[in-house]
Formats: sequence, structure tokens, C-alpha cells
Amino acid sequence: MTNDERPRVSIILPTFQEEDFIFDCLTSLKKQDYPFVDEILVVDGRSTDATREIAQHFGHGVRVVDNPGRTAAAAMNVGIDAARNEVIVRVDAHTLYESDYVSASVRALTKTGATMVGGRMVPIGTTRFGRAVAAVTSSPFGVGPGRFHYADVAQEVETVYLGCFRKSDVRAVGGYDDTNLQWAAEDQELNFRLRKAGGRIWLDPSIRSVYFPRQTPRALWRQYHNYGLCKASTLKKHRQLPYFRPMIPALMVIGSVAWIPLVLLLGAWWLFPAPFFMYAIGAAIVARKLSQQDPGVSWRNAVYAIVICHWSYGLGINRGFGRILFNRPFETRPVRRV
Repeated sequence: MTNDERPRVSIILPTFQEEDFIFDCLTSLKKQDYPFVDEILVVDGRSTDATREIAQHFGHGVRVVDNPGRTAAAAMNVGIDAARNEVIVRVDAHTLYESDYVSASVRALTKTGATMVGGRMVPIGTTRFGRAVAAVTSSPFGVGPGRFHYADVAQEVETVYLGCFRKSDVRAVGGYDDTNLQWAAEDQELNFRLRKAGGRIWLDPSIRSVYFPRQTPRALWRQYHNYGLCKASTLKKHRQLPYFRPMIPALMVIGSVAWIPLVLLLGAWWLFPAPFFMYAIGAAIVARKLSQQDPGVSWRNAVYAIVICHWSYGLGINRGFGRILFNRPFETRPVRRV
């Protein structure tokens, strides 16, 4: 493809209270080697910190757009309406982008003919616990068979991290859903609708970026608990899950709760710790392996991160099932920062 044939691009960056991350994020976006990035739209949910001021400091090429809906889903809809170009690259403030991120995204979009393309979700920890979170969430045991976490070969997948797309394709399926879903469910649910409409989601590992995962146990618990709620809200909307793997931690929690009355019924108290003991052994084996692969990862922190990811997610999706059963609404906006 010649320079004259390459499409012009609008980058959309949803923000809310991102003063700790936005400067580095925008700096990496301003260094893109793709010559046809016309605009970077910082679609801000009315932050009360210095997010807007920092974005405005970048001047030419960076435009702050107001997002009264606050969430990333609302920001993407606002940004798509405000964007001058057909090709959109969706980015996140907690992420740093390689200089060829946009060019690799556009190349994959035009070469494959896919509806949505994206790269791997590569985490970088900045604390001892954060490094363990990064290792765990890059492991199939930690996050299941979600290939966008660790795949090294380009392939068709169910969902990708962030994404590059043509806005006409996203508008054709109704845009991002900012009214029915648990907040933070927007990307995987959009990709689910795109696939149902006959679209293809393409993972290309040459689309490179790194992001900063949660760095404390409390923040990780809240994040993965909310992820569970996200999948349940998708189930409520579509009457099916995009894929089966969210049911694994859900069934783990249900089985653990059911195990207690079963042991009581059998009168075999000595059996009570058996499943938990087996799970702990499995988590310890994986954690030890992760610590051997990266000496900077404490196996104790890795065990802690594994347990939090699995159990908070499982509790979250089961809590979401309860909301569906009792017809209670999901939270379309975060009640607090996670």
C-alpha cells in the first residue's frame, strides 16, 4: 500500500481522573511513526484532577472533548461522533504504545479485512505485587484461554485489547453500549456483537503496547470482581455468554459453597479441606513456576494474585447472576474509582 492509499486515522482516548498516567500515554502517542494521524481526541469524563490541563498542554493534534457520560463506553461513542476520520484507533490511558502501534494496527486492518484488530494485553508491574499480577495475568492458569493475553501468532480471536476499526462497522451494530452493561464490559461486548453480525476479530502480536495492571491486592480484587459482573451483564443482554470460560471461576465458587452442606450431609468432616487443599497446591505450583521464569516475581505474591483473580471474578459473576435472577440493574457507571 502506498502512502497515498493509507487511511487517515483518529485516535480516541477515554479518560477520567488519569493525571498519573496521561502524560506518558500521550507522549507515546505523539511519537507514532504513522504519518496520517490527524487527531488525538482525549474524551474526558469531567475529571476533577489535572487530566484536562495535562492533555491541553500537548497542544496541536490533541483535542479535549467533553464526555458527560463519564464511562469509557460513553467516551467512545462521543469520540466516534467527533472524529473526522473513518479509521479509529481506541487507546487507554494506562497504556504506553510502541512507535509503530498505529501503523501496525492500520496494516492489520487493511491486510486482513477484519472488522476489529488489536494486539496483546501485555502488563508491566511497578510494585512487587504488581509484578506478580503481571505474571499471573499473562498465564493461561491465571486468566484462562483468553488468547489476547499471551498469543504470539496472528490469529482470529473472540476479543482483543483495545482495537482499531472502521467507525461505519461499529455504528452498524449500534456503537458501544453505555446504557445496559456493567461498566468496563464495553469492549468484549462490542466484539461479541461484531462477531454475531458476521465480523472477524483479529489478533496481531505486532501491534505492541504495555499497560499498568492493578498494583495492590485491594485494587485487583475490585477489578476482577467487576469483570465478573461485566460478563453477567453481557449474559443478561444477549441471553448467552460470548464464550464459556467465565463459567469456570463461577462454577468453582458454586462448587465450594455446595461442598459445605454435602460434607455435613455425609458427616465426613475430614473431607472438608480436600478441594481447597488441592486448589492451593495447584496455585502454589503455578506460582513457583512463574517465579522461576521471572526472579523478580515473589511466588507468595503470585499465589495471592492467582487466588484474588479467580475468587473475585467467580464471586462477581455469581453476584451478577443474582442481579439477573432478581431483576436488579447493573452499574453503568463506577460508584468509585477502581
